[in-house]
Amino acid sequence: MPVSRYEVEITNRGYLYLSADLASTRFPYDALFATLESGNLVLWPTSGATAGGLLLKQRNVSGDRCVLMSEIFHADTTPGKREAVWDDRRCHLSIPLIARKAPQAVAANTLIQEECGRWVVYLEVGFWEPSGSAPLKVTRNRIRDYPTRRDAEVAASWIQRSAERNVSRPVEGS
Repeated sequence: MPVSRYEVEITNRGYLYLSADLASTRFPYDALFATLESGNLVLWPTSGATAGGLLLKQRNVSGDRCVLMSEIFHADTTPGKREAVWDDRRCHLSIPLIARKAPQAVAANTLIQEECGRWVVYLEVGFWEPSGSAPLKVTRNRIRDYPTRRDAEVAASWIQRSAERNVSRPVEGS
């Protein structure tokens, strides 16, 4: 199924912002109608204002568009950026209204490696994802390089302690 991905934004005042590219490509007549399907806001293009629906308003000189959607959103819809998916087969844009929670870190560790005469601090974070093929996903992030190993060790210690405050530990006996 051919799909295209776009970034849209829901504001705290109930507006939906669309980029100029998305609006001109997928909603060329600046009109749409909206439905709710399985927790997603689904936008269907219409052929102009005479066809009815909601009108897209130009936000800025770049051509970005917005439309007021506060009456359609769920009460628990949080503002913020979302990934929207255009479905070519059904000719609509689908936007998740309930933001997905970021996975909770279950482990964090700092590493120090020498690279080109500098000492680099890395932070490795483990995330539990039971639905995936490998339940523990580990990401490695380069934090910064330092001129001496001692500077890197001090920084790594601070980073390690800070990261451990955000790590979810399992409950004993479970």
